[in-house]
Amino acid sequence: MAPSLRNFLTGLFASALAVWIGISLAQEEYFVASLSAGVCVWVILAWTRGPLAEAWLVAFLFAGYVIGNRGFAQLTPVPGLPLFFSELGLGFAFSMVVLRSSLKRELPLRRDWLNGLLLLWLAIGLGRLFWDVKSFGFLAMRDFAMVYYLLYFFTAQSLAQHEPSRELLQKAVVVTLALLPVAGMFAYVFPDFFRTHFLVEGVPIIFFKGDLLATYLFTGFVVLLPNRAFNWRDGLWRWLAAVASLVLGFVLISRAGIVGLAVALGWLGLAGRWIYTRVVIAVCAIGLVLLLVTSLLQEADFKQTKAYEVYEAVTSIADYSGTRHYENAFSSDNGDNNRFRLTWWKTVANETFATSPVVGLGFGADLAHGFLLEYYPTSANDFNTRSPHNIFITTLGRMGLLGVGGLLAIYWTIGRTTAQNARNFRRGSIKPETLAMQAAIWIVMISACFGVVLEGPMGAMPFWIMLGLSHYDARTEMLRAENTDESAS
Repeated sequence: MAPSLRNFLTGLFASALAVWIGISLAQEEYFVASLSAGVCVWVILAWTRGPLAEAWLVAFLFAGYVIGNRGFAQLTPVPGLPLFFSELGLGFAFSMVVLRSSLKRELPLRRDWLNGLLLLWLAIGLGRLFWDVKSFGFLAMRDFAMVYYLLYFFTAQSLAQHEPSRELLQKAVVVTLALLPVAGMFAYVFPDFFRTHFLVEGVPIIFFKGDLLATYLFTGFVVLLPNRAFNWRDGLWRWLAAVASLVLGFVLISRAGIVGLAVALGWLGLAGRWIYTRVVIAVCAIGLVLLLVTSLLQEADFKQTKAYEVYEAVTSIADYSGTRHYENAFSSDNGDNNRFRLTWWKTVANETFATSPVVGLGFGADLAHGFLLEYYPTSANDFNTRSPHNIFITTLGRMGLLGVGGLLAIYWTIGRTTAQNARNFRRGSIKPETLAMQAAIWIVMISACFGVVLEGPMGAMPFWIMLGLSHYDARTEMLRAENTDESAS
């Protein structure tokens, strides 16, 4: 094509697009303008030859869903369409990963147990979804999100092969988790400001789900804590962010997050990284002393103080049946929360085993119907939660024993990899940052056994992204160590 003709056609197209964008903006329609801006940004990023455009998108989504949380999850970039950033971002990022892999004539995955099991779990879910869409329509696709969010794992893992993109994502994780205690503290102190003023089209940009906030605060503590002794000149901001995350996490009194943190500390202890445990003990000791002194100085019944509330919250973790009597006004619902979960879990299990134990009740099925009849027989209130606060029970109800078996295998494989990383760390073949990330994801995995975490984008997307990055780093470092040992021998 002649250069003059090419320039003429390019100018004609740009002029027509500019008119279209102008008309759309005048009518308060932003889709065309946003799409055009996105394409321009993508072209610029591709031209600079730095991190890939999809890496920037994944980094943005990670920050949005961790800091914006439930508020960011409700934003719809395309007005009038029920498409959220999670689905649009996944569609673009994963499509680009598949396209780049096809051009290189390779698959966007690695040949190991975790990749294979995730593909198997996805295949089981797709097989179940094929039948459920006919019966439940959009609801089936909505519930299937707990499975297809794992595509962020393959996306992050593939992007990690590109060094600038991997560095960008790793920095995004660190910076986001460092900013989380600041955002969480402001949201905790000034909740009305974020709910009434910091809005986009009536939706708060930042609106935290309490248990998820605590979960990722504890995750941030493990990821951010420096790998060396305290130094005023080096890593001070990481120490401050890590300790602030830990303190605010304890203030929220999330029992699931505390159990997850204990598991992470166990993995780190197996690797000989006791600095995390020492910091937790020191923070808890100082906090308990301050709580006790403050409570004793109050002119009120000691059982109604914050110190006694913390005591009953911790002891309620072992109250599996929820039958213990709680005397503090703020912890009186702990037993009810335990009974709530246990009753729902039993109801879903009984319904699944009685109806379809192998493949489950399906995506779109109402897992709360039988539970509401038993737990709230006289209540007329709306109940919108669709997941019974346990990823394994949710999987049992949706995908049956086949799905649970696949999920158990995934947990087992991640646990085996984490244990191997802990042993390799003692031999010096795994970096401290890789070990910390691997241990931190267990906080999310354990929290998912007691709350709605992996079923929604606020908890699932950051988890799968972190897992993809940590798995790539761990496998790469282990293979490098094995090759070094073979060369030495």
